[in-house]
Amino acid sequence: MAIVNATDIVVKINATVDSAPVEQLLHATSASLSISQDMMEATSKTSQGYQDNLPGLRSWEISSDGFVDFVGAGANTINTTELITLMLETQANAEVEVSFGVANGDIYKGGAFITSVSISSGVEENATYSISLQGSGSLSKV
Repeated sequence: MAIVNATDIVVKINATVDSAPVEQLLHATSASLSISQDMMEATSKTSQGYQDNLPGLRSWEISSDGFVDFVGAGANTINTTELITLMLETQANAEVEVSFGVANGDIYKGGAFITSVSISSGVEENATYSISLQGSGSLSKV
């Protein structure tokens, strides 16, 4: 069994859908992928007092947190200013391409909408950002 070091898991974004996500979130401290399966109730009079269910739609979302850096840049990274700009200026809330995974391991990607970008700052603390992306369509293993 190979246990994955969480530091190796990254989230990447590309403003162009159907393109390989290439810009890694700068100074990320956490990343999360959530996949859900809705259930449709199918209980009938013959269910003997128990609820019956059938699988419905699946959905997924990716979120990440990190340290704020408004000007930092590097090869294939996206800073906090660029995240905010992407959220505010993306034409008609267009989809972005996003990936989640380990560079030399399993990577999952799909089209998503940025649903929130927030910045938090406390007295004598590092300022942090949070980003949430809601998947649109399928999430596929690359």
